[in-house]
Amino acid sequence: MTFIGVAVGLGNVWRFPYMVAAFGGGAFLLVYLVVLVLFGIPALMAELTIGRMTRSGPVGAFTSIGMPAGRPLGWALFATVFMAVSYYTVIVGWVLRYFLVAASGKIDAINPATFFDDLLAGLAGQFLMTAIVLVLVGAVLVMGIREGVERISKIGMPLLFVLLLVLIARSLTLPGAGAGLKFYLFPDFSRIDVGVVTAALGQVFFSLSLGGTFLVTYASYLPANTNLKTTAVSIGLGETLAAVLAGFVIVPAAVAFGLDLESGPSLTFITVPSIFGQMKGGSIFAALFFGLLFFAAFLSAVAAFEVLVTTAVDHLGWRRSKAVVVFCTASLLAGTLAMMSLDYMLTSDLFWGSTMQPVGSALTLAGLAWVIGLGKTLDAVNEGNEGRPVGKLWYYWIKYVIPVGIVVILALGLDDLFEVFFG
Repeated sequence: MTFIGVAVGLGNVWRFPYMVAAFGGGAFLLVYLVVLVLFGIPALMAELTIGRMTRSGPVGAFTSIGMPAGRPLGWALFATVFMAVSYYTVIVGWVLRYFLVAASGKIDAINPATFFDDLLAGLAGQFLMTAIVLVLVGAVLVMGIREGVERISKIGMPLLFVLLLVLIARSLTLPGAGAGLKFYLFPDFSRIDVGVVTAALGQVFFSLSLGGTFLVTYASYLPANTNLKTTAVSIGLGETLAAVLAGFVIVPAAVAFGLDLESGPSLTFITVPSIFGQMKGGSIFAALFFGLLFFAAFLSAVAAFEVLVTTAVDHLGWRRSKAVVVFCTASLLAGTLAMMSLDYMLTSDLFWGSTMQPVGSALTLAGLAWVIGLGKTLDAVNEGNEGRPVGKLWYYWIKYVIPVGIVVILALGLDDLFEVFFG
């Protein structure tokens, strides 16, 4: 449940539904599931393997295996996590604000577009919501992995899935939801093209939190008798189930109300409130939706800070409590740039998320396949595996095939960055 909590976040409940809507509904869903099996789960196994093998986060992992420039590369990924979480927690603060409005019963009284614009324009309000998020994150982190992160995940993740099922039941009973369900589940094969495949590939890496950081760090706590193949499949299925269920909530309802399916990231913050505002008992369902979205995003934020805290404790000799306070405070200050400029946030995400995240995953694959080598890698991934062992096919797959997919993601990310900076 802790690992699923790491993987399930805004990428599943916020990003996945609008990606499905923008890239052809069932066509995207089908391609996503194929890419998950062929690329996502094998790469996930690699990150779990290097984490448990080295018993360290990215800095220690890449150093201990003898990767050239391993230490500076590890610190570069550390910086990536810090920069990404500084704007990620701002978005979590937005979700918290929407939850509070919905819980107060006022969701049907707002103009969604105006409310979102006012939210972006209000620095003080964003600062306060982000500060609350960081205080809550800090409280969980201070309790540690078992008493804090693991306990809240064991309670919260099942609750998240229950809430999703409640919302699905409401969404699918709306008049006209059948057309949305058809769009979502039945692929139009003519919509499948290179753009859909690359979008699905990027979404898989985003949803699974691949990047040589979160999963490597959490895997360092796993006991030797853990079956990494089973764990990887469980994580992949858990995060995919959350994403698919979120799609069942959003897509049929958006079609039922005739709303713009291709509105992109604003689908959650403008389109969703429009849906609940027109629905009988909408405030209750809106509170449930934004409550579960907040919880999913919150757990991913905790995972990101755990990477930072563990690294500071292991390599800088800091006390855990000191690391929590320093990084939460620094993140709040760095996040003010994202609060002041949506363009800054989007550009940062292109670099730190869409570009550096695949780089981190590529480093993990390179570490296993090109530095550690065949024998030791297969021994490490199969430790604790009493069933059918992982074989050479997986090793050569992560060595040659998955890197090609990562190159595609990077090429698109760099192309987007070039457009941002040079038009």
